[in-house]
Amino acid sequence: MKKCENCGVNVNTSHNTCPLCNRELVDIGGKKPSDVFKPYEQVQENKTKQILYKLFMFLSIIAISVCVAINLLTQVLPLWSLIVIIGIVYCWVLIVHTILSRRSIFEKIFLQIGVILALLFVCEWISSSDKWMVDYVIPSISIVVILVFFILSQSLKYHKGLLAFFIMTCILTLLSGILLLCNVLTFTLLNDITVIVGVIGILGMLLFSGGVLKTEFSKKFHL
Repeated sequence: MKKCENCGVNVNTSHNTCPLCNRELVDIGGKKPSDVFKPYEQVQENKTKQILYKLFMFLSIIAISVCVAINLLTQVLPLWSLIVIIGIVYCWVLIVHTILSRRSIFEKIFLQIGVILALLFVCEWISSSDKWMVDYVIPSISIVVILVFFILSQSLKYHKGLLAFFIMTCILTLLSGILLLCNVLTFTLLNDITVIVGVIGILGMLLFSGGVLKTEFSKKFHL
């Protein structure tokens, strides 16, 4: 094993010059071979990530500044720039938390749902619409999420998150049921479908994965 003192990397080679800078290598025999150029590659990768983060941050600041300035100057629709700001924040959440992170799939899905619903609530507030969130958006998202959770719960790969999928399915089903019982809806069909799909999903998880659910519940609550 040899080392280039100029580049600071270890090189497993029989040559006497560094393949990067062509300077003479120093013999550091006795050490086990390591990945060639690994430190150099890590440094370059970190630099690339930093550049991309700074570029995206710069573009985000420009987009927010331009939209806020246009919003204040034109005042066509009050606070529409807030939608752009939340949209950019959502992009950051999507990239940093969902795409690049190693969190569990349940945490990723849960956060995505929360951010999307927050964005839609802001849109409804700005547009002064009448309850389209609870009548159409929330039940539609709930139906899709319940179906996704059921599919994931039947995959052996995601059995460790089965309890979380089950609890979330129960919460979404209960939410639609409460909205129906409180008579706050002008259009009830989608919430009716959500309750039906939710009940079927809960029964399906209990039927096909009841044993795993029981085990996960016991581990989680130390029963």
